[in-house]
Amino acid sequence: MDIITRHKWFFLILSLLIALPFVIRLREIKTIDNVDYFTLENDPDANFYKEFKNIFGNDEFFIIAFNKKNLFTYQNLTLLKEITTDIEEIEGVREVKSLANVNDTIGENDFFIVQKFLEEIPEEKKDLEKLKTNALANPLYVNNFISLDGKTAAIVVSVYERPNDPGYRKRLVQNCEKVLHKYLDQTGEVFMAGWTTTNLYLSQFMKRDISVFIPVTYLFITISVFLFFRNILLTCIALLNISLCMGSTMGLFPILDITLNNVTTIVPPVVMALALCDTVHIYSHLDQGTLAQFKKKEDALCHVLKKVIVPSFLTTLTTAVGFFSLYSSKLVPIKEFALIASAGMVFEFIYAFLFLPSLILFFPERKIFTIKSEQGAFNIFLDHIFRIINSRYFMICFLSIGVVIATGFAAFKIKVDTNVLNYFKKDSEVRISTDFIETQISGVRTIEIDLVSAREQEEPFKDPVYLTFIEKLQQEMEAIEGVDKTISFVDFLKDMNQSFHNENPLMRKLPESKPLVAQYLLLYGSDDIYDFVNESFDRARISLRINRHGTADQKRILEQLTEVIKAQPNQGLAVRITGKVVQDINMIEYLVNGQISSLSIAAGVIAIMMFFVMKSFKLGLVSIVPNFFPIILNFGIMGVAGVPLNAATSLIAAIALGIAVDDTIHFLTAFKKNVKKNIPISKAINMVILEKGRALFSSSLILVIGFIIMVLSFFVPTIYFGLLSSIIMVSALIGDVFILPALLLALEQWKILGDKYA
Repeated sequence: MDIITRHKWFFLILSLLIALPFVIRLREIKTIDNVDYFTLENDPDANFYKEFKNIFGNDEFFIIAFNKKNLFTYQNLTLLKEITTDIEEIEGVREVKSLANVNDTIGENDFFIVQKFLEEIPEEKKDLEKLKTNALANPLYVNNFISLDGKTAAIVVSVYERPNDPGYRKRLVQNCEKVLHKYLDQTGEVFMAGWTTTNLYLSQFMKRDISVFIPVTYLFITISVFLFFRNILLTCIALLNISLCMGSTMGLFPILDITLNNVTTIVPPVVMALALCDTVHIYSHLDQGTLAQFKKKEDALCHVLKKVIVPSFLTTLTTAVGFFSLYSSKLVPIKEFALIASAGMVFEFIYAFLFLPSLILFFPERKIFTIKSEQGAFNIFLDHIFRIINSRYFMICFLSIGVVIATGFAAFKIKVDTNVLNYFKKDSEVRISTDFIETQISGVRTIEIDLVSAREQEEPFKDPVYLTFIEKLQQEMEAIEGVDKTISFVDFLKDMNQSFHNENPLMRKLPESKPLVAQYLLLYGSDDIYDFVNESFDRARISLRINRHGTADQKRILEQLTEVIKAQPNQGLAVRITGKVVQDINMIEYLVNGQISSLSIAAGVIAIMMFFVMKSFKLGLVSIVPNFFPIILNFGIMGVAGVPLNAATSLIAAIALGIAVDDTIHFLTAFKKNVKKNIPISKAINMVILEKGRALFSSSLILVIGFIIMVLSFFVPTIYFGLLSSIIMVSALIGDVFILPALLLALEQWKILGDKYA
């Protein structure tokens, strides 16, 4: 440390040079307008889903809907037709379907023709009523393009899959909004829902979060540092140090080709708070007594740095381990978060011990060493805490055990579930639109059933045997709770058969022979059937519209679908469930397994480090207790409060463990030094609380601020992450200030630790 304090110019410039290549890249940070990055790498289901889309096209869509008291008037149907036409002309739209352009089969006397349902819009009331009757009698239209009561019209907009164009959805939705705005006086309120809009809103909320998190974090950290140290100069230096750390960390984003997304968005407030922790530990020792002892500010600061550098290095290492343990994930955004956050810890340590001391030495000692040796009211507060611990340590230990047992049982109530819709607040536009469309029309999520003939047969899906199999599957699947509607090639054939038999409703059934199917297809002559069967008629698809957004409910539906498929004789068909829902379920299940994996890695590495640092197996074991206390408490609170384990909350445990152990290291390092001086355990603990108390409380408060700011998020999982992480920081402080000393006193009373606590 002497070399740093003796060459302040050199290390100040060196710090700035280290930061320079990162800071100059800040303008290149990219945000994206989608959340497609939540995909598993090399997943068999994901690969099959890609193959499925190569055959049937991208299955992503969104729905535009509006309600009219009487939809079937000349004016309203003309309005629907104009809107549909305008949206069809938007660049990037793959397909648009509504009553305005959907096909209609019209039959008479063993013949039918295909034309647009609204080929001509009648003006007479009786003709409009007939049109309404025909629409509501057609299963291909009802709960697809029109509500069951005939009042809500739906326009289904299909989109392309363009992974290399991150702004595609945003442009498409904005252009649709422009079209809809033009007709707003005529339509009234318009609703848009589906994965396209949900995806876009997720990314937009992320951008809003960034614009809020950074300035608010700066504000609250500034206030907290000033309140703790009552020194404007030290507060300004701390902010400069944080800014350098933040600039370097964020500069890594473009260097590593990482974008700001809904996971990496939490990096700035977390890194800012953690960057201040070592600063706080340094500041807490800048007291007048130290300056009086060493006379010169360089020597006094050198003494302070030597005192805190080892525990600070260890806390940086353990926090980085907690973050980096998440790198084992197969999900790219979590891997990116692990990389950036752990790198932020490296920057934090470098600047705390190079930049910060160098900058401090440029100012007069009377403006730096301002903390009084006797810390007044706060010192009395800390001494009171010790007296409580010293007189009630058995009670504290047993109470802690009770809390752990109770919360441990509560943790079993945690529901593993990711509900994308619940990511948004109830009054958000996306929630309101989705609720309206799913109430009036049908669900906006889909599950796809892929069917492939395994037999050597020409055009198997013209065979009534296979078609009957599909029909039975649809009937069974539509009975499953949460499934609103199923559509397949079979529905088109039944519609053709009814039209062929003079629109007799009793003939809405499958043709009886393969030649008849071929005849119908020849008459039909439209290519919309190829959304559900390929041109060689050896691969088919059933599309299910579901109204369940939570992965727990979706998994139940998938299990029931699997039972339905197994219960039917497959007639030589290979049937497989696919779609984005399958990918979402696989992702959340992997996240749960990843939670266990990353937590195990972090716990194992940190435990080994603690044994090594303490050079005592017994103290190493003791150190584990206050760090797992907040983790278990966190899971218990999640279980009681009904907070699900999802993409955000699954990150908490490993991150929290890496952070929570920091104060334990500072406490036990100081404790062991006192013990080595043959100071009695009770006095040794008292000395540690008095010496480290200010830093422990202030660093914990700053971490709480860093996390609690996330409640300002527009994104519900981020709010949960912030709240739970804040609770963990508070409970970690309780673990280090109350439980750890009480445990040490109890073990000493029971003669378990032994001499020198070795």
